[in-house]
Amino acid sequence: MSARELPVSSVLPPGERLRLSLELTNVCNFTCPFCPQAYKHGAQPGGSPYDRRQGMMSDEVFARALAEAERVADTVELGFFGEQTLHPAYVERLLAMRERSFKLELNTNLSFVTHAMLDAWVDARVDLVRLSLDAVTPEVFDRARPGQVRDLDGNVVPQERRLAALHEKVERWLARPDHRPTRLVFVKSSWNLGEHDLFLEHWLPRLGPDDYVLMKQVLTYGGKTADDEVHAVGNCNVWEQRFVVMDWQGHLSPCNLDTNMDLKLGSVMDDSIEALYHGARADRLRGLTGCGGAITPCATCTDGNNWSENEVWSREHLTAAR
Repeated sequence: MSARELPVSSVLPPGERLRLSLELTNVCNFTCPFCPQAYKHGAQPGGSPYDRRQGMMSDEVFARALAEAERVADTVELGFFGEQTLHPAYVERLLAMRERSFKLELNTNLSFVTHAMLDAWVDARVDLVRLSLDAVTPEVFDRARPGQVRDLDGNVVPQERRLAALHEKVERWLARPDHRPTRLVFVKSSWNLGEHDLFLEHWLPRLGPDDYVLMKQVLTYGGKTADDEVHAVGNCNVWEQRFVVMDWQGHLSPCNLDTNMDLKLGSVMDDSIEALYHGARADRLRGLTGCGGAITPCATCTDGNNWSENEVWSREHLTAAR
């Protein structure tokens, strides 16, 4: 059956639309200690497995995903797991979403971002650019964010220039008068304790009126990683938030922390997003999912999406401090 013959979703009204995370790839060049990617060749510290096959989304799956997103999505986040800028067609995929019915967000660790990608973020009129940094000093960055970094021209930089290269990218981006609304992300973990105030001092003066810093609570990705020093208990909210994630092969899961796709609903290459999200498998999962449930990864998940300790900072805070 071709993509054109596949079942299609209804055009959902605003109150029923989903938040779709679209994974161009689950490959990542970083091995951050608070992320399952750091342990993909061994056991996860939190107990839940991460051994999913890695790859890149094909043109066929992307075309199908985009057609379905037009019908069901309120927001599409370009990124579920992995570093999306590693996909060889990253710029082309962004520009293909320029005319759309949904809000478009993206997430990147900036390591492979180039001049062409910055231009594409503007040309595609991205609604929110999320840049994950997690540190502001080289020593802490090397501990929290190990992995190869390239400059804006695509050249690999030496170890001692990794953070400086990323700072140049962020500063170049924020200095553009046409830059899109931007969130600088700082994941609060035991690997970057003490960086909080330094991070804010460095970045708040550089933000535009639509930009902000999110200091985000570290999560265990469904009980895969562990950070007892700062970890906090939370409750599952994936059905309430109407999450649906699509991996690079087109499989769907209702959980944004299900990085191993253990709660797989089926494939968009077999059925519509609407049918899968409201189908028999999804109905059964609604009664089984939740922190501490009997299925993987719920059995090892204790934090869900714990946003209770998240902090949002903008230039207004800087002005008030003065």
